[in-house]
Amino acid sequence: MSEQGGVGEIEVSAGDFDDLDALYGKLRGVPGIVVTAVPAPVLRGDQGALVDVLMVACTSGAITALLQIVNTLLESRGPGFRLKIRRGKDRLEITADDAEEGLAALKEILDGP
Repeated sequence: MSEQGGVGEIEVSAGDFDDLDALYGKLRGVPGIVVTAVPAPVLRGDQGALVDVLMVACTSGAITALLQIVNTLLESRGPGFRLKIRRGKDRLEITADDAEEGLAALKEILDGP
C-alpha cells in the first residue's frame, strides 16, 4: 500500500460478496475517494469470485466520508456485516458488533502515526 501527497490507500475485503458490493456502490463517485474492484485470481478447478478486494484510495479530506459510509453500512446491514481492512502491515477487522471501536482504529490507520 502506498501513501503519496495526502492520499492513503487501503485494501478492503469482506466475507460476503453482497457486503463488498454494497460498500463499492456507496463509495463510487464520492469526491476524494477512488475505489477499484480487484478480481480474485482464479485457481485451477475453481470458478473464482467476481471480486476479491476493493482498493480504496482517499484524500485526507475524504477520510470522514469513508468513515461515515462504513458506519452507515454497519448499522444498516446488521451483525453479520464484516469488513477486513489492510494498509501495509496494519490489519483491522470491523464488524457491526464493534463498529465504534473499529471505526476509531480505521481512522487512526488512515491518518497515520
